[in-house]
Amino acid sequence: MVMTPAADAPRSTRIGGQLSQRWIITTCLLGYAIIAVAVYWPVSPISATRFPTFAFTSAGLGDNVNMSWSLAWTAHAVLHGFSPFDTTFLDYPGGTPIVNGAPLLGLLASPVTLTLGPVAALNLLLRLAFASSAASMFLVLRNWCRWPVAFVGGLLYGFGPYMVTQGESHLQLMFLPIPPLIVWCLFDLLITKRHRPSRVGTLMGALAGAQALIAPELLTLLVVVILIGLVGVAVHSRKAWRLRFDNLMRAAAPAVLVFVAMTSFLLWSLLEGPRHINGTVLPISLLQSYRADLLGPIVPTFNQLLMPSSLAGTAAHFLAGNPTENSTYLGIAAVALLVYFGFKFKREPVIVFSALLALTAFILSLGSQLSIYGHLTHIPLPETLLARIPVLDNVVPARFSFVVFLFAIVALAVGADRLIDVIAAKGALRQRDRLTNAFHIASLVACVALLLPQVPMTTVAPSWPLNINGVLKKIPTGSVVLTYPLTTFAYPEAMSWQAADAMKFRLIGGYMLVQGNANYGVPFQPLLDHPFVQEYLSNAQAASSSNYPRPNEQTSALRALCRFVADYKVGAVVFWDVGVHPARVKALFSAEFGAPVSSAQHANILVWLTGSQSCASRVN
Repeated sequence: MVMTPAADAPRSTRIGGQLSQRWIITTCLLGYAIIAVAVYWPVSPISATRFPTFAFTSAGLGDNVNMSWSLAWTAHAVLHGFSPFDTTFLDYPGGTPIVNGAPLLGLLASPVTLTLGPVAALNLLLRLAFASSAASMFLVLRNWCRWPVAFVGGLLYGFGPYMVTQGESHLQLMFLPIPPLIVWCLFDLLITKRHRPSRVGTLMGALAGAQALIAPELLTLLVVVILIGLVGVAVHSRKAWRLRFDNLMRAAAPAVLVFVAMTSFLLWSLLEGPRHINGTVLPISLLQSYRADLLGPIVPTFNQLLMPSSLAGTAAHFLAGNPTENSTYLGIAAVALLVYFGFKFKREPVIVFSALLALTAFILSLGSQLSIYGHLTHIPLPETLLARIPVLDNVVPARFSFVVFLFAIVALAVGADRLIDVIAAKGALRQRDRLTNAFHIASLVACVALLLPQVPMTTVAPSWPLNINGVLKKIPTGSVVLTYPLTTFAYPEAMSWQAADAMKFRLIGGYMLVQGNANYGVPFQPLLDHPFVQEYLSNAQAASSSNYPRPNEQTSALRALCRFVADYKVGAVVFWDVGVHPARVKALFSAEFGAPVSSAQHANILVWLTGSQSCASRVN
């Protein structure tokens, strides 16, 4: 219940109480903002030279480069009349849909992107994601809790294990101020019923539309869990289900209308547009490998402040060893309290409904087969059904942990508030009561302590030369560019150069995780016709045939490169001195195009302009 002054209190008292509440709210929100800045301290919130990365691993910057590129693309698309949902500036000439672009965030950050650059916009949005998510949960919880409990609930939601893990690589998956508001709308329509259904429905539709323009996958996961919960409520209510769902049904029409109005172009682009998604964005086997482990909620990761190294090492093997997706941790105290609150406060609909939805989401996060302590069993699970439904088959099961955490925090905060009432009512007259109260308080403290993150989070400067933009200015505007290393999941750096250079050129290659770009379970763009060049560059950067087949040794490298450049109208070639055999590629480019037109930092980056007469003669 909201803490408000009594209606019959003197006017001066009511005004004083309202001012006090405003100061409390302002102080709490300011506290979240300060903590959000401290998360990456001492890196500036508008740093244009550092990316977040993973502590304790050698993971690269692929997803963060991808997101900074997407922010730049949205700003560029709005200014030049392009679609923000697909592009030919990557994977030229075919182009690619932009499946994780978060266009709403790109639009919000466009002033920063256009002035300070896309990396600065990424850093600012990361801080905003932490602070706004915490603030949103705090404001929602105030409807059911005292403000101190609501503040802690917002703190745990905004800076908890899920957020910190995703804050290392997935901006779109951790920008979560909207889901708590959707939950508030849902509970208002089902439980409290304090507001007009049409208004709440309109608000819910707008919130869902906004979430779809940030991370449609998370909206899908939330809707799936809510729908399962509503079916459960209908079954439990039996003949009274119409009365329970009365407001919800009246809110449905305005919600759907607003949602469709906001997302119709997005949905058309991704499902029916010229570069729409055909099938799953990645092979289902790869998506399903990222499943939560049964022990995931109680085994801490390296991101937790309190982390026995042996247990954190164990957690590192969960979810196919992918640290970017291991966000399932809750802590044993939180798990125990969720169970305890669910039974003790079974007449509190907010607690019971939230706890059950968290449990439902956790079961779905386990994927199609149960994994226990890192070992995959053959026990089938309900998520198998989702993997057979179009659109839902694109789901990464472990990302249901977002829904787990959302409803777990609601249940924990409201349950803790009610438990404090119980402690206060009992007093401490008897030794047994004192021991019980002490145990309850210790459990709440342990719950908070086990969820605290290890901060500040790790950041890293990019490994390419800082003066790269000056070198790229030699490339004519509108050119098609071939890069070494070939722009792929493993080497996405050229996307960052392109974004920082205001999308002046198009890239052959890219990293957008779209089906057809997978080889041996790892995403790479498909080979173009005359594939020798891509094979050759890939082999030079990795000395391995695991991504592309080895090039045909009988083929003339010079003739193949010349034909490739001519066929795809490549205007410039950029060389970065990295990989296993860069000298081989440098020699090939020099033999084909002569002296480079520009270079950076002792020839670490070289640029050639193409179109030589010798090349034309070899093609002819």
